[in-house]
Amino acid sequence: MILFKYFSITRHIFYGFYVGIVRLRSANLVQREAIIQQWSLQLLKILEVTLEIRGELPTYDRGVLYVSNHISWLDIHVINAWRPMRFVAKKEVGEWPVFGWFAKQLNTLFIDRQARGDSFNISFQMAKGLNQQDRICIFPEGTSSDGEFVLPFKPNLFQSAIASNAPCQPISIWYESILTGQISKGPAFIGDMGLIESIANTVKAKPLKVIIHVTPICQIIDDRKALSLEAWNNINTSRLRIN
Repeated sequence: MILFKYFSITRHIFYGFYVGIVRLRSANLVQREAIIQQWSLQLLKILEVTLEIRGELPTYDRGVLYVSNHISWLDIHVINAWRPMRFVAKKEVGEWPVFGWFAKQLNTLFIDRQARGDSFNISFQMAKGLNQQDRICIFPEGTSSDGEFVLPFKPNLFQSAIASNAPCQPISIWYESILTGQISKGPAFIGDMGLIESIANTVKAKPLKVIIHVTPICQIIDDRKALSLEAWNNINTSRLRIN
């Protein structure tokens, strides 16, 4: 059964190469988002991860900065299964086997956290995208956690929302075991863990439920540090209901 699961994952990954090389290149924006969403939903189905959305998402007619806590390599695919968007990721993600290639096809912005001033450059590119009505998601903890707590947010990339006058929409993510109803650390991608090990842990933890909780939109518009703190507070308040 486990071997069949890995076979299904591998087959879906190879299908992803076909999607990236053939279908996405000839698709318009609407078609592109539909293809990405369907591929992500199918990945969750293979992994036996059920997606649940809580809260109400306002209707936006412009670019939006989405802000999320970060637990797993799977987070990006969870969010794309809900609402396809661009992401900002650490440059190491671009070097991952397979998934790094996918990230590049999705116009991910890669940030080098060791390079002085790179956050300013990425923030400038983000503001440009937001002005062009892109949806962009950041994980401002700067790393991933096991899902028990949300780490402090780094404020630099929030400047993009201020510079472009874009809404800042926090969302909270966590994973639960369907069998126990408790938080599952199975999908967590933390410490020195390798990607293959994390995928294996995710498979072992099935069946899972992943929750995206849409929090109230941020109200601060003129100070990146205050804006990052408001986003952090909104996400933490939404998580008070966790088990």
